Amino acid sequence: MPTARMNPQTQCALLALNRRFYEQVAHHFDATRQSWTPGLQAILPYFRAVGKERPYVLDVGCGNGRFARLLEEAGIDASYTGVDGSSSLLQIAQDSTASLRRVDCQFIHADLANADWHGALAAGGCAENREASLPAQTMAAPRYSVVICTATVQHIPGYGLRLRLMKDLKRLSAGNVILSFWQFLSSERFRNKLIDPGEVGFRAADLEPGDGFLPWRQGVESIRYVHQVDETELRQLAADSGQAVVHSFRADGKESDLNLYAVLGLPSSSTGHR
Repeated sequence: MPTARMNPQTQCALLALNRRFYEQVAHHFDATRQSWTPGLQAILPYFRAVGKERPYVLDVGCGNGRFARLLEEAGIDASYTGVDGSSSLLQIAQDSTASLRRVDCQFIHADLANADWHGALAAGGCAENREASLPAQTMAAPRYSVVICTATVQHIPGYGLRLRLMKDLKRLSAGNVILSFWQFLSSERFRNKLIDPGEVGFRAADLEPGDGFLPWRQGVESIRYVHQVDETELRQLAADSGQAVVHSFRADGKESDLNLYAVLGLPSSSTGHR
């Protein structure tokens, strides 16, 4: 794992690049994220297993709110909170979930790169937030039955920042934390699309192993920063954040293994199987 902290200027520039990317491609991105992937369907049992009480689900990096619609289609009653840094995607999410009957939705705009991003959750409608009568700034962020964070950590530059987010997810969860990570470097077709860092104003020496830049050419042209969290880094992030990998598997894409999924729990709950 990287031991040196990523240069703050590089980190800020990468974050800015991705903010621009999602505002540029939001509607085209939404059009490509409508179907339920095998991986997302495979994690649904973790939401059915919460118990008799209605689960409170936190979707960090919710994008267009697709997972809320998947819960609805799967017949799972839930209170769902989606958090994302793209105001355009959040508007799409609100519009596309407005008619859901089983899943009550709320959406919150927050930049996950900010250390206090979870403060925006304090006034949210979570059953475990027992201080709802207090001003939002004095309340602790609530805890949720299940926290999900799919296809999001891959856009967080720098191991230290990724670790901070993982610690936040653990604190926000009363149960499992479920994640997915894009394995683009494992695919020849995506490796062939990688853009030289110099072409987008970055030095390879300032980046971490696993960092890359990929183009978007559907409707509009844009470029995004991505980082591959492989199984080695996943287990290190879990350990460093006080969690353990309870279960992991790969699914999705033409290759059927383009995403690495992981279910995290407390170390004592780890079974170590995959």
